[in-house]
Amino acid sequence: MPKKFFNLRFDSESPQDSVGGAYLAPEGQGLPCCTQCDRQMIPFLQFTLPRAAELPFVDGSRLSVLMCPEHNEIPSFESFEALPPAYWDQGEGHWFASLEKPRAMHRVPSPPVLQTAELVMADAPDDEYYRIAVGGEPEWVQDEESFTCSCGSPMEFVCQVSDSFQFLKLPDAPEQPDGSSARGYVLFLSNEVYVFACARQCDPRAVWVTVQN
Repeated sequence: MPKKFFNLRFDSESPQDSVGGAYLAPEGQGLPCCTQCDRQMIPFLQFTLPRAAELPFVDGSRLSVLMCPEHNEIPSFESFEALPPAYWDQGEGHWFASLEKPRAMHRVPSPPVLQTAELVMADAPDDEYYRIAVGGEPEWVQDEESFTCSCGSPMEFVCQVSDSFQFLKLPDAPEQPDGSSARGYVLFLSNEVYVFACARQCDPRAVWVTVQN
């Protein structure tokens, strides 16, 4: 699979592939809420899988990664290769990830926290050290990891967000608790973030997020 990159463009209106902005949710669904504080989560990443990345999923599938603006802890699942049934419901409740097959979607306004930026696919990142990579092989900071979905299918790599990648906030938005900058927010305490999904796409929530530093 070829590795591609997403660069950010801040002059687009209502982009479908974006950081921040309105959440493109399946019909009948809204923004997920944090189980720790009941606040609505915000979309850090949402995009239709680019064909050029040749990912092994249903064409037109759409990845979303959201997190609570108040809680920024890392996913603290046990370390295991075979994931348990409904593993997506066994986390800390402050983040949400899904890989939806093509279906009817609608826009849900999200809390005004992050600056909206369109994700524009490219062969090289704007910044070699702060990047969002899609497809190809994960670049592990520590030991290589692999996972098997509870349905028995392998978890395939989708994308990677570099450590310290900054999601710029709106000027009037509060600073992120436990964040690393007054200008923006980070995912999972600014660790290197790796996103995997079930090869069979047995459930839209069959997405696994792991971090390294």
